[in-house]
Amino acid sequence: MYLFRGEFGCMLYTGDFRWEKTSDRALIGREMLLDALKDVKLDYLYLDNTYCNPAYTFPSREVAAKQVLNIIASYPEHDIVIAIDSLGKENLLVYISRALKVKIWVWPERLQTMHLLGFHDIFTTKTSLTRVRAVPRYSFSIETLEGLNTIRPTIGIMPSGLPWVLKTNKGKPNPFGPDRYHQYIYTVPYSDHSCYPEIQDFVKLLTPINIEGIVTSAPSYINNPLYYFGHLCGTKHTPQVVSHQQLETTRSGNSKLERKNVIKKLQKRGGRVSRASILRRVQRGVKVLDSEASFV
Repeated sequence: MYLFRGEFGCMLYTGDFRWEKTSDRALIGREMLLDALKDVKLDYLYLDNTYCNPAYTFPSREVAAKQVLNIIASYPEHDIVIAIDSLGKENLLVYISRALKVKIWVWPERLQTMHLLGFHDIFTTKTSLTRVRAVPRYSFSIETLEGLNTIRPTIGIMPSGLPWVLKTNKGKPNPFGPDRYHQYIYTVPYSDHSCYPEIQDFVKLLTPINIEGIVTSAPSYINNPLYYFGHLCGTKHTPQVVSHQQLETTRSGNSKLERKNVIKKLQKRGGRVSRASILRRVQRGVKVLDSEASFV
């Protein structure tokens, strides 16, 4: 987090964060933050509001990490594929590596990032050294897992707090445990973003004068922190609980906008890639490149 003080007042920018109460690291962070603020009133809070809605509740990362480990342990003869982004989930991968005493495969660019973060002996680009692989989220799909299972028995794990993950095969939300999303895919509610109860505790503790989310969405009641916590800042709002169906509808609309943005970015980079090809990459996961052949 970043704390600024000046003529403009006192301002806190959270970035992506979890406000967990169960880990020693979280307790240390809480003490450090309160010590930095001391008796100074917080004028502006710029908050990670990714899941700022009462519909979003999921367990701590410690609990979710154990759920991931249990899934892996349940398939001792399978290869394991874990979907991650270009940044984030490092703590989860390190936990898995240390618990199972194995290295974890990552693609070359991700390995460079891991080395920059100080992880030199945990990750590898050699598939022969491990059965556990962390792959780019965009290449993680049902088609990919079905293809891998024609070569070797493989189980995929999607650690995420995304709304679509909250649905089980029966259509009922199960935010506290892993779900069998597909024959070869499990989803686990592991997120580096705070869930609603954590955000609520955080805002109650700091009681800022002004609050603003760093993630925008429309309509505003989906994840606007002022909408839910304005009364803690002297602003009156009547919170509205949004159903999972409404959240998924909104996310679906946002996903279309995100796809358009990705298309524009790819087209600006040059290269003659058709719109249909780009859409296939965005929607279904890109085809594995020669440099990434070790993934397969």
